[in-house]
Amino acid sequence: MNVSWKRAFFVGGFLAGLCAVLGLAIAGGDMLTKETIARNKREKEQSALKTVFGENVILSDAIEVKDAEFPMLAKYWTVTLPEEGDGGPLGRIYNASGKNGYGDVALLIGVYNDFHLGNVAVLENTESYGQTLQEEYLDKYASAQDKEKAAEEVKCGATYGATLCRDMMKQAKAHYQKEGNHE
Repeated sequence: MNVSWKRAFFVGGFLAGLCAVLGLAIAGGDMLTKETIARNKREKEQSALKTVFGENVILSDAIEVKDAEFPMLAKYWTVTLPEEGDGGPLGRIYNASGKNGYGDVALLIGVYNDFHLGNVAVLENTESYGQTLQEEYLDKYASAQDKEKAAEEVKCGATYGATLCRDMMKQAKAHYQKEGNHE
């Protein structure tokens, strides 16, 4: 088959130009939606914070977790009751996230000042068995009287996701135990 260099150059140039235009379109779309996505993420986090210990609590400013021993933890808020004021914290809310071969999970995890687990709010759940994780682990955890025991029961049909959530809860609790005496 006789291929003309001129034709090959034209086809190659056309494809390169098309890739450049599509790349610019994708970059432009990202620039246009980046702020909206970040704002929606912040709003979801602020709304979810109210569900962990309830709406009638006082939250500190977010404090970044910089300890390499706790890689799943991004930040936390100290929680107090309005009537207690400076009388001591009720607990903390941790923003934690993790990833495995099935997807990502991000949670807000409540830990009481006696280092017992509290409520959890889901910020992100892209696990391929996400619905199973929600129904068979996170919903059961939410309704459990004994949160410590419920956190350990990870055999739910989405065991890798449940293990990921449990590990985030353990890191939040361990971080509070390590750092909590400094408040």
